[in-house]
Amino acid sequence: MRFWTIFLLLVFLCQCTPVSRELTQEKETLSVTFIYADSQAKKVCLAGSFNQWSARTLCMEKEKAVWRVNVPLPPGRYPYLFLVDDQTWRLDPGAPLTEDNGFGSKNSVLIVEGSVTKPD
Repeated sequence: MRFWTIFLLLVFLCQCTPVSRELTQEKETLSVTFIYADSQAKKVCLAGSFNQWSARTLCMEKEKAVWRVNVPLPPGRYPYLFLVDDQTWRLDPGAPLTEDNGFGSKNSVLIVEGSVTKPD
């Protein structure tokens, strides 16, 4: 059981990786890289509670067969999905957490943890 827990945590960290920290108006944000692998997709956008579920504001950039987008997020809990080719909502295959969305399907869930540090 412990092996699988560690394995899932590593897979999750590879999918949504905080790459930098910055302070903005007393609130720390972490730059989180969302990754979605799909060589057939023509367009992939990220939608979640962090952008009011807009399917147009966080479209990802394709690099070979991998789609990426960086999103600055303060600590918190964020449900999200990928919208592929403006048609199909997809869970993040690398996210170990999901939740029911109230519409008969699930959302992926990202938990961003961090502590606020104030400059001296």
